[in-house]
Amino acid sequence: MTEIDYALAWDFIDPADGKPRQLRFRRNFAPRNDPRIFDGTGQLVAVVADADRADNGDEIAISRPGVLFDDVETALEGWHDWATLYVDDNDIDRTINLGAIRERIRAAGLT
Repeated sequence: MTEIDYALAWDFIDPADGKPRQLRFRRNFAPRNDPRIFDGTGQLVAVVADADRADNGDEIAISRPGVLFDDVETALEGWHDWATLYVDDNDIDRTINLGAIRERIRAAGLT
């Protein structure tokens, strides 16, 4: 599967478990004989992506499978501002509230 990463270098922290994760939209392939490669749907997931951690690969679903990518993008509009928990002095590293993102996805009916 091919995934779209959201701010690969930032940590998405779920207040429920405190684990740093990466946020990804996992795209679905288009049906056979469809000229598109991907069909515009998929699932928003958060994954621990650190080979030095015992929980590397631990994954939680943020949306249900088969949601439209455009609907996820609409629900998350401006996420880098409203979901930010911390920005370091160089304005490069950030910590993002995964709980706030989950709530937006739920409120949009995507869970």
